[in-house]
Amino acid sequence: MLLKNLFTSLSKDSPVFTTGAVMVGTMLWLLVFEVVLYLAIPYHSPPAAPNALQKYLEYGRSVEGKIRRLVGPTEEKTIPVTMTGWLDPTRWQTKPSQPKVQGGLLIAIYGMSFTQHVGMALEKVNPQVTVRFAGGPGVPPSHSYKLYQLDRGRHSAPVIALGISASSISGMTTFTGLNQKFEYPLPYTYPRYHKVGDHIEEIWPAIRTMDDFRRVLNDPIWWKKYIQELQAEDSYYRPFLFSENVMDNFVIFRFLRRSWSKRVAQEIKNSIYNPRQGFNENSEVIQTLRWIIKEFTHQVRSDGQLPLLMLFNNRGYADHLYQALAKTIAENDIPTLNSHTLVPADNPKSLARDGYHFSREVNRQFAEEVLRIIQQRRGQAGF
Repeated sequence: MLLKNLFTSLSKDSPVFTTGAVMVGTMLWLLVFEVVLYLAIPYHSPPAAPNALQKYLEYGRSVEGKIRRLVGPTEEKTIPVTMTGWLDPTRWQTKPSQPKVQGGLLIAIYGMSFTQHVGMALEKVNPQVTVRFAGGPGVPPSHSYKLYQLDRGRHSAPVIALGISASSISGMTTFTGLNQKFEYPLPYTYPRYHKVGDHIEEIWPAIRTMDDFRRVLNDPIWWKKYIQELQAEDSYYRPFLFSENVMDNFVIFRFLRRSWSKRVAQEIKNSIYNPRQGFNENSEVIQTLRWIIKEFTHQVRSDGQLPLLMLFNNRGYADHLYQALAKTIAENDIPTLNSHTLVPADNPKSLARDGYHFSREVNRQFAEEVLRIIQQRRGQAGF
């Protein structure tokens, strides 16, 4: 009777046989799909840049899998963008330390691409201005603040600007761009700040330079220790997203992993920001950010320089970044460029073709406002 039931369940007309056949057929088609993609679109080798389709298919590869392909044994065999953002003063030696024009004005600017674009516009609007920019792709305020501190005293700029974008705030919940930027991981590191009682504690990862990272990446023992640091201090770290394994070889799993990474990023954003209410006033991130801009202002003024904040309210953030910092700005009388006051990012006409950054014309407006603020406050810096 048992054998009879077994053979009946395996007959072509049974639901079990039909389900099994569908599953086997699906797996075979997926296997064919994987093989065709593997043969038709081979992975590129650094330092050559991948084409659009190669990049799309690689987005879901594990962070570890991607970074091992992006970072080679030497700089010549490493994708250039992975060498950006490092808080390494040896990489800033070619940046201007004096105005290029005699009698001109040197402005030191720290931040992400938004601040860099304003810096470029400043030099076009006023040829007397020379900009010393240092930063990295999407870096958070904790990165920019430490960059300012490390660059302190290395130039003669009487004006020091700190750029902050609303979308970069979540980066303060980690100390690296490795997991935060899942689709294109950037290994640069920076301190993470924690509020402990009435003071702020600075936590650095063991890796501080690209040379450190390359050395640790190729040492299994140290790499394991670094992963432990990520587990402790990187809010974006998830073993499923990070660890290199056999799933990296299958496009279908890469698609699933990419989808999961977006969910993780949204969860972290939701923990500090609400589209209707703005940034969470009680979050450690916002309290730390207020401390950072106060400390930045105090340190710049103690050096006899003029501090300047550049606040960029990205599309979808309304004026919430400025609102979260308005009281601190007023109490400390901090000169501030607020992008939302001049051009709301929710206006599509204000954006560049990428739909993310501001257009050249808008950056020109920002540059003109920066020069107006400097002219109004220049007596405070004695220049």
